[in-house]
Amino acid sequence: MSRPASRSLRIVFVALASLTVFISAGAQQPRSDDDEVVRISTELVQTGVLVLDKQGRFVDGLKQEQFQVRIDGKPVTLSFFERVTAGTSAEERLEAVAARGAVASSTAGTYRGRTIIFFIDDLHLSAESVIKTRKAILDFIDNQMGPDDQVAIASPSGQIGFLQRFTDLKPVARAAVARLNHKPYTVRDSEIVPMTEYTALRIDAGDKDASDHYVTELLKETNYRGGSTTGGKPQSPYGGRTASGESGGMTRDAAERVVKERAQVLLKQSAAITVNTLSTLESLMRSSSQMAGRKLVFFISDGFYMNDRSTAFGDKLKQITDAAIRSGVVIYTMDARGLVGMTDAGSNRNDPNGRLARSNVGDLSASQDPLTALADDTGGRALLNSGRLGDAVSNALNETSNYYLVAWRPPLDEQKGGNFKRIEVSIADRPDLSVKLPRGFMLESKSSAKAAEVKAPAPVVASPKTPEQSLIAALGAPSARKGLPTQLSVSFVDVPNSGPVLTAATQMATDVMGYGADGKQAAAIDLAGVVLNDQGKQVGGFKTRVNVSPSSATAIQNPGVIYSYKLPMKPGIYQVRVATRDDKSGKVGSAAQWIEVPDLTGKRLTLSSLLVGGQFIGQKQASGGGEVQFSVDRRFAHGAHLNFLTFIYNAARDGSGAPDLESQIQILRNGQTIVSSPKRKVQTDATTDLARIVYGADVALQTLAPGRYLLQVTISDRLANASASQQITFQIE
Repeated sequence: MSRPASRSLRIVFVALASLTVFISAGAQQPRSDDDEVVRISTELVQTGVLVLDKQGRFVDGLKQEQFQVRIDGKPVTLSFFERVTAGTSAEERLEAVAARGAVASSTAGTYRGRTIIFFIDDLHLSAESVIKTRKAILDFIDNQMGPDDQVAIASPSGQIGFLQRFTDLKPVARAAVARLNHKPYTVRDSEIVPMTEYTALRIDAGDKDASDHYVTELLKETNYRGGSTTGGKPQSPYGGRTASGESGGMTRDAAERVVKERAQVLLKQSAAITVNTLSTLESLMRSSSQMAGRKLVFFISDGFYMNDRSTAFGDKLKQITDAAIRSGVVIYTMDARGLVGMTDAGSNRNDPNGRLARSNVGDLSASQDPLTALADDTGGRALLNSGRLGDAVSNALNETSNYYLVAWRPPLDEQKGGNFKRIEVSIADRPDLSVKLPRGFMLESKSSAKAAEVKAPAPVVASPKTPEQSLIAALGAPSARKGLPTQLSVSFVDVPNSGPVLTAATQMATDVMGYGADGKQAAAIDLAGVVLNDQGKQVGGFKTRVNVSPSSATAIQNPGVIYSYKLPMKPGIYQVRVATRDDKSGKVGSAAQWIEVPDLTGKRLTLSSLLVGGQFIGQKQASGGGEVQFSVDRRFAHGAHLNFLTFIYNAARDGSGAPDLESQIQILRNGQTIVSSPKRKVQTDATTDLARIVYGADVALQTLAPGRYLLQVTISDRLANASASQQITFQIE
């Protein structure tokens, strides 16, 4: 049933700050009781393993007994093994099965979409590299991003703001990319003879060539020979002439100390920036752990240097590797500089003895070493010295589309917590194959975990005590809560005298609710929703209670109740979030969806959202009244019919005031066109509102096998030589 919004949202959303997918470093995400995926515990470890041949192709058909797994050099026995296709519904199911150490009953599954993160290291990117990075990501969005893919654009500077979160909507991803701007690198040496960061690294490591060059230059500036009887103030902060005209220059020992101090100051500045980058990356990975399936991270940077003498970068890499295996993340690193022969190695400096040239030979490789380590340690690949970022993204997506999911139970004597456990996997009798997976993890013992649990105060939203707190926690969660199955469908249409109106329709399953001990008591669902603009500011919301009778839980197939909330909206990008709670059982569900409300004042041909599966509710259709309720979950029985409609805006008109429009309907599966109708003229008559032309059709589904599909409707304006399309996914069961 459909209910109008009865009152505005009155909850104070104190937890809205946690809506971002990427939490601050060190923060902990609360886990709900219905979270199924556990990749590491004191009882079981699971990870994805990629096996490639010499040509870089996935090796299919391997058996469990061929996998040899060692932890810190000691062999372990696999308790779970399965070949997985990334982005399918089976991937999520297999993760849950592996977490229990059970045996998979079936690996079949429909395509669910990939989870892809572009982590743009804008703290280490030149202006030129920012431009190339934008272009590569936009190419992916336009040509490779699928309707079921979840894509996030993130950066350590935070300049992307609220749009730094997962989306399946291309306009949202494009808007996030548009916020990527050059952030000037703030590590600078302001002395007369500037020192580069890499040279500072070499000096700190004891490189004599690098140190001697700057010591010599400093002595030239501070040691003055030849006197003057006039005296005067010293001409350099390091020394100079005295009043008697004698030389008051710096000694070599003093110069060496000054040069080393300069290097250390420079390295401290750069270390702070690098720590910010790596901490943000780790936080991103850990916060994505609640999302099922393998996550592919593209880390794009101009490279940076890692000085482990005082910064413990090596430990940070171990923490990132641990986060990767816990969250199912693989990192592919990319050097945005492309084809480079060397970095700034002092070629424009006076270097008659070639000291700097010798010292800076390893500059480029040193700046790329962290990129190689991040990729190798998480089971990915470092894509360096390539001028085509777009091709690298495409190749990485293909390479990671299949993998083996393995799990094992660590020996009891290994469960002593804290220390880094190194993983090694090889294929028996196949030395020609390369194996990629995270190189290790940190395993806590049960006793230490319990102690930490007792000592650490729980976040406010982690243990909600009231229905309101439960809803707030679900609204702020980075992934959907599944205790009470909840579906959300967000659409827009342009309404006469009102303009664009956003409709958020929420469908809640009624067959899992509590109806009392006798199963005959009425149930109730507390429902809250919030509408946020692209800055993360709340522009609308609702809170209500929906009563459900016991009969509605069994009356129909896939029983559910629907609540619709309507809100006039200005053009822009919005995210709608809803949370539901069964009053009796306390089960909680949530869902989120993005939508773009277009600006119709530009007079461009535009379509409203596709509205599918319309059914009359209330009065019978024959009586001429009633309200149409469109499908929220978009599930259709095999052999059924799918009806849809959309509104056409800003169609051009000829001299007589009539439009000339053509339509085409296509159904796609896994990117391949399954059904394509011929182009047909869109009929209008004297009663048609030409400002918002209604177009609809009824599509027979009897020839389509069960699975997930994409419906695409394209309208072509022959007078304006323009076209517009809308897409929507649906499921045949």
